[in-house]
Amino acid sequence: MACTDCQRRAALVAALAPAISRRSFTHEGLLALLALPNERLLRVTKVRNPHRFLRRLEIAPLNESVPTALCRHDSDYPEALAQLPCAPAVLYATCTIERLRELLTAPTVTLVGSRRYTPYAHQISSALARDLACAGITVISGMNMGLEGVLHQNAAGAGGHTIAVMPGGPDVPFPRLSQYEDLHTGISAHGAAVSEFPPGFVASSSWPFIASQRIIAALARLIVIIEAGGRSCTMFTAQIATDLGADVAVVPGRVTDPGGLWLFRLLRDGAQPIACAQDVVNLIYGAGARELAA
Repeated sequence: MACTDCQRRAALVAALAPAISRRSFTHEGLLALLALPNERLLRVTKVRNPHRFLRRLEIAPLNESVPTALCRHDSDYPEALAQLPCAPAVLYATCTIERLRELLTAPTVTLVGSRRYTPYAHQISSALARDLACAGITVISGMNMGLEGVLHQNAAGAGGHTIAVMPGGPDVPFPRLSQYEDLHTGISAHGAAVSEFPPGFVASSSWPFIASQRIIAALARLIVIIEAGGRSCTMFTAQIATDLGADVAVVPGRVTDPGGLWLFRLLRDGAQPIACAQDVVNLIYGAGARELAA
């Protein structure tokens, strides 16, 4: 169970969401902002009467939808995530701590891709998520209307384990459309939705999506990039994963696509090429150690 101080920090960041959204910053600048202690964060976001602001903070209670809250002092808090200076104070989840522990101790793979994707990326994403889930590997990704939704839909549809890192509270489906509400239900049934934001928090700006990339990058030792837009968060996620010592793999694509030249450079610099789920399994277990069923 998360300690009171860490829960208050999570509540503070959520309460400051509108003020943070009014600032202009790079992706790296946002993470630097989130690493600031409470007093400096209040000053930078120009909160009037910060002492009163802190007194009025309310800690969102856990409930049946969100029964788990891990803080940085908990032994179950993800080790790689804790290495970051801007590590979330609390990680909330829609499953029990026992279930979350099971999901994260199984082989884990983070799959990321562009919000705007090609038919080729859709085909590869669907097959990877489905086959890896069937192989007992926990598939991790964010949650949006792009490839991430495709990934979770196929992993959960195959009855496999999937973790969705939400831009709002873990109990808040995103996007707020009926099909994604159903998908959120499926993810919670076969895995978990997690977030640094307390239950009930609704993301109303873009920065929570950017912030969530550090969680996506830290939850697995292998990250597979399927497709990247020209100015995609995918690049940011891959950089964080590399800084944390995770292995990076790439699904080859056309160098003329947005982000295609960047992916080519990753491959040239040593990222592993991925054509199918068997390639991912080989990276996890070793070549020839485990063969996927046809």
